[in-house]
Amino acid sequence: MGNQESGAIKIPAWQRTYFIDVKESKKGSKYLIFTESKKNQEGKFNRQRIMIFKDDLPAVVEALKKVAPDIGVTL
Repeated sequence: MGNQESGAIKIPAWQRTYFIDVKESKKGSKYLIFTESKKNQEGKFNRQRIMIFKDDLPAVVEALKKVAPDIGVTL
């Protein structure tokens, strides 16, 4: 059957689109998938995906908070 999707956010950007999807495994564990979608020169979409598991999310969020000011963003 595969994984169940329980929520999604679409973030349109300049030449790409980002998606954040909340998925649930067959065993009931939830995780995030960050996807970057960008059209290539042939008009096809290239996608890059990163999975962030529930237990790892707090550390990822803290790391983002630390580096965001380096690019002029306050979280």
